[in-house]
Amino acid sequence: MQDDWFWRIERAAGLLLVLGFITNLAGVVLFSIRGGAGGGAPPSFAYYAWERGLFMAAIVLTAIGFVLLEERLRTSDGGVLARTGATTYVFAGMLGLIAETLDLSQAGQHFYPLIVVHVVLAFLGQAAIGGALWQSRLLKPWIGWATVLWNLAWLVALPMITPHDIYFPILHDVMPLLIGVPLLWKAAVSQSIAPQLKRREVDVSQ
Repeated sequence: MQDDWFWRIERAAGLLLVLGFITNLAGVVLFSIRGGAGGGAPPSFAYYAWERGLFMAAIVLTAIGFVLLEERLRTSDGGVLARTGATTYVFAGMLGLIAETLDLSQAGQHFYPLIVVHVVLAFLGQAAIGGALWQSRLLKPWIGWATVLWNLAWLVALPMITPHDIYFPILHDVMPLLIGVPLLWKAAVSQSIAPQLKRREVDVSQ
């Protein structure tokens, strides 16, 4: 029964993390179609609302995915880091949603400081989750290290490369994709072999 719970929560966490990346990528596509950072104004408010709404949806999906992952890691060696990372990312997500909402309401001329805090906390939260994955050995150790290095590297590099704009939403969903796909695969494998293990247990008991 506990094994069933484990693969179910892994599957849910993996699915949400992957969906977060897909949703984020859709927002990037809309952003790129209108010219990206060097482009002009959106063709309509509805278009802009869809674009920013996709980024907001990605924040929510990814945050929930990390909360579920924390639940899975709670009793592992990485439980403390997982809880720290998930909590930090949820708080970062709340600030990101507020900033995006202010932007959409056209009342956010001074919302950029919120974006900066969102970006910093999101990178730090994901780095902590990467450390938790490495400690727990739930996935391959290199996935944990890659998550830590990716987030800390961008946290240092962005202020130097683009000091006037460090908000690149897609950077926050690359590692969730890298984490989510193995979680889905692991859950699928566990589900497929579960009936065989149960049959073996029955045979042994007989």
